[in-house]
Amino acid sequence: MRTGASTRNWASYGEGVQLRDGIEDWRRDLLTDPQTSGGLLIAVADEDAQAILDLARAEGFDDVTVIGRVVDGPIGVVVS
Repeated sequence: MRTGASTRNWASYGEGVQLRDGIEDWRRDLLTDPQTSGGLLIAVADEDAQAILDLARAEGFDDVTVIGRVVDGPIGVVVS
């Protein structure tokens, strides 16, 4: 099942996203589905990441993980 919002989301910013070769359509749909956009994103400096992960886990958020990083370069998102 693909939501209409997922299709519209991809149409609005998909050109700024670089997906790895061979990624399945259903995985791309998960990236743009509004039902999966309710997670909490915490952005911190690399050197603080482990302390934040430890704190979150200590507070009961067992599934906390690093999902990406910000680097210099052209504006866009790379999904690997």
